[in-house]
Amino acid sequence: MKKISIFMAPIIILAIIYGCSKDHDAPTFAQYQNTSEPTNVIATYNKSSDEIMVSWEMVNNEDVVDYLVAWSDSNVFDEGNKGEEYVKKPGDAVLNTNISFKVENVLKSMEYFRSEYYQEGNAAYIDSFIVYFTVSAVYNSDEFNNFIGPRAMVDETGEYADSALVLK
Repeated sequence: MKKISIFMAPIIILAIIYGCSKDHDAPTFAQYQNTSEPTNVIATYNKSSDEIMVSWEMVNNEDVVDYLVAWSDSNVFDEGNKGEEYVKKPGDAVLNTNISFKVENVLKSMEYFRSEYYQEGNAAYIDSFIVYFTVSAVYNSDEFNNFIGPRAMVDETGEYADSALVLK
């Protein structure tokens, strides 16, 4: 038994060393350096049409195939009720850098028309609310397969969204 353990000890140590040899390499995010966030996100509310128009700018990047516009009812974006929509619809030939939403659809996607907020025939009137918007580019290339890039940053403090006040 002693001879077996003397023989097995170096083999076990070598297996551990070989198995752990790559554990010290830090993860790299170099492949994401070619992605960028949209800039100058502007959200405006048009009271006459009851629509919210969101527009943005994007550096010329031929790998961008779509945009994902997301909205939330919280300035801490991911902690609120959220909704999202892709900009490019089936049949669109041109990729737009703006989109408009009916206010009712934005409210529905954030679940404000659930039973505790809204009951048919006895609707609670929502007179105003603030909705926060952010935009991400969707990349498709040899390197990325429908990869959703970083969210739009609107200022140096790290706030991720522009907001629109909907006042009815």
